Amino acid sequence: MLDINFIKKNSTRVKEVIEQRGIKGVNVDELLKIYDEYLEVLKNVEKLRNLRNEISSKIPALSDSAEKKDLIFKASSLKEELSLSEKEMNELKKKIDEFLPFIPNIVSEEMPIGKDEHDNVIVKVWNPGEGYVNIDKPVKYDGISYAPKTDFPYKDHVDLGEKLDIIDVRQSGKVSGSRFCYLKNEAVIIQDAISSLLKEELLKRGFTPMIPPLLVKERSLFGTSHFPEGRSQVYEIKNENVEEGEALFLVGSSEPSNFSYFMDKVLKEEELPVKIYAQTTCFRSEVGSWGKDVRGIKRVHQFDKLEMNAVCTENQERKIFDEFLEINEWLFQLLEIPYRIVNKCTGDCGYSATYFQHDVEVWRPADREYMEAGTDTMTTDYQARRLNIKYKSEDGLKFARTVNDTGVAFGRAIIALLENHQEENGSVIIPQALQKYTGFEKILPKK
Repeated sequence: MLDINFIKKNSTRVKEVIEQRGIKGVNVDELLKIYDEYLEVLKNVEKLRNLRNEISSKIPALSDSAEKKDLIFKASSLKEELSLSEKEMNELKKKIDEFLPFIPNIVSEEMPIGKDEHDNVIVKVWNPGEGYVNIDKPVKYDGISYAPKTDFPYKDHVDLGEKLDIIDVRQSGKVSGSRFCYLKNEAVIIQDAISSLLKEELLKRGFTPMIPPLLVKERSLFGTSHFPEGRSQVYEIKNENVEEGEALFLVGSSEPSNFSYFMDKVLKEEELPVKIYAQTTCFRSEVGSWGKDVRGIKRVHQFDKLEMNAVCTENQERKIFDEFLEINEWLFQLLEIPYRIVNKCTGDCGYSATYFQHDVEVWRPADREYMEAGTDTMTTDYQARRLNIKYKSEDGLKFARTVNDTGVAFGRAIIALLENHQEENGSVIIPQALQKYTGFEKILPKK
């Protein structure tokens, strides 16, 4: 979260960002009024504490006398007055602590100002066999611009998956309800192949592999700013079913678990950056999207991701952000999938920790639209403050910086691969980069 003193010094900018992000019901002036009241009460508390200590230090040296009795009476009165002031101070502090999580991060000057995805800006477009499409300057989101043309009616991944016998959403509906699926046969092998391809690259680049917990306490989700705003998206395991009696939550990303590994730690500057990756199953309730993308495996409650995260210094964060995006592009180019890079606008930049954010959107020829396949995000020290992640520098202790990236959401990568590499007869060609992992070059229809 933002430091309260930063908010006070930069209140105009903070209010501007809140408006640009379309956040309602957050009154910065009210917060600062409470903070000023808190500072006044704190000043009085410190004054009373000093006076109490001064009086208390004199009492032992005095013999029984009127002076001693008078000092004892004064100390007792001060104790009562101090208790009331401390109670008031703690109540004001509680109000501040409840208010601060709803103040979003400052956004980068590079981030376009806008209301929704239609105000996002396209900065790059890449097509197989063509390379980067020439864009004179970044342009606003405009649907299907620069997409490759198709020469026959393309089937979507659901029809392809059924005929290839690799995706089954009918049986999963009986077993688990809507927004679940069975991946089977070659689809599973393709997922493992993409995973192996990416992991090999990440290990070459110095990433540390991690298998984190998928159930976390509330602090981890609060610390990464998935709470309080995204609480409705998270599945909760009630505390009566948990050993310590504290509720646990299923992660919608390995990011909360990964960054929480560094929670309450002080790192050495020379240890940074720390880059980690984790492949996990993730869970999302998808509240707010009911009725949208109900066909197939685009938007499901359970999905697998291989996520990239980094803890670093201020001087390292932009370089890591750019490296993560470079890895995203490297992967989709090897998968020979058309994509574009989008600079997210203020109204569409996700959770409140976001400072700067790019999406990778892959082309879906069946629906003639681009689909978000990954997000690369800088969060400055917003998450590190909540999680208390610091590092020791020559200038003293500082809060670390965090950068996170989807890496690859396997379900969406499989959608894009199937739809873009299909042939007119319904078979699907495997990109050459994956063939050494799959052991086959093509998937043939079985139905």
